[in-house]
Amino acid sequence: MKYLLYSFLVLGISCSIPKKSSETKEKEIIIKEEKIAKPIATQNELIVVLKNAKSINDVKSLIKNSGLTWSKMAYDTEASKIGIIKVPERKREFWVGKLQESGEFRLVDINTEEKLADIINKEKNTLLSIRKTQCFGDCPRYSVSIDKKGNVIYNGIEYVLEKGIHEFTLSEEQLKELNNKLSKKDFSSFKDVYNNPKVQDLPSTYIIHNGKQIQIRLWNGIPDELIDIHEYVEGILLNKKLIE
Repeated sequence: MKYLLYSFLVLGISCSIPKKSSETKEKEIIIKEEKIAKPIATQNELIVVLKNAKSINDVKSLIKNSGLTWSKMAYDTEASKIGIIKVPERKREFWVGKLQESGEFRLVDINTEEKLADIINKEKNTLLSIRKTQCFGDCPRYSVSIDKKGNVIYNGIEYVLEKGIHEFTLSEEQLKELNNKLSKKDFSSFKDVYNNPKVQDLPSTYIIHNGKQIQIRLWNGIPDELIDIHEYVEGILLNKKLIE
């Protein structure tokens, strides 16, 4: 009888102890898995797209002298360079503004996988881009980028009819004509720079196509193919009343 009472007592005590339901255990497992699987967001990285790919050494010096860290090159061709830099915690917005003010970058943005992939994709799909720099006078300053489908992004900066971003699409005939002009001569056969350092106060025109960047300061002795491309794009912008 004593053994029987003892058995009932033990059974009663064990029944009174609260047990975790299988549902609670499953929730705990899920929470633990989520904590392990959740990626740590990058809080201190910026994407930078160089305005002039050939100034990479100067840009890296600028980054270092600013107390920042050049982390890696995310996209690297002769005509296009995209880098990732590290900035102090909670200072991303501040450095986005400061680096944009430097004039060395076409784009500065907070790094995410989606943004980086989108920027690289746009670089790969660019058919032609032209950029004009300032001079001491009233030289028009703007940039224009045309992708392989004929989508155009124009950015008017100074001494132009229309400032800011304007987007439009070339007609099929215009895109075909532009491609014909670009294919007349292999861009790799052109010089990197057409210039006379003795001539002062000349703006630069940068023409980029097929991974090749060409800088033109002096238009004397320029290959006819380059002049033809430049005049054709300029004519499109004139017709759109973006420049004069």
